[in-house]
Amino acid sequence: MIGMATAIYSPSGASAGVGFAIPADTVKYVASMLIKNGQIIRPLLGVSILDSKQARQALGITKGILILEVKPGTPAFKAGLRGIRRSDNGIIEIGDIITAIEGLPITKEEDLFRAIEQYEPGDVVNVTVNRPLVELDEEGNPDIKLKELVLPVKLIASDDSTFLQK
Repeated sequence: MIGMATAIYSPSGASAGVGFAIPADTVKYVASMLIKNGQIIRPLLGVSILDSKQARQALGITKGILILEVKPGTPAFKAGLRGIRRSDNGIIEIGDIITAIEGLPITKEEDLFRAIEQYEPGDVVNVTVNRPLVELDEEGNPDIKLKELVLPVKLIASDDSTFLQK
């Protein structure tokens, strides 16, 4: 790997041991962003997500990223993305599961971040999600089916006050 050294673990205190570095592509991206804007501004969807490892362990979600929350007022909210919510009858409903950005498969957080970083804030990207739909069978037992949707979402900037508000 070629990158910029950031730290070294050295039991002896010498410059020998295990080194940690930022990848050269990341350094190039950050440096050009700092030169251009004077700060790092990243594109965001405007959603909070559940760690994919937790989603696999707790909910059995093996493909995609589960949306926990969609901030009201963001383009993601206006596009119709859904986070986890409680239904009128008190049942917790699973949110949308992001499976692709512009056709690029998303299986874990890294994939999502990499896909989004290719764009600028203000760009519109097609977000493919699996939306869990709960239907009741003849006996009244819940039957969960996934419906695939493609929603156009305008990316926001990481310094956008709409997303940062609580």
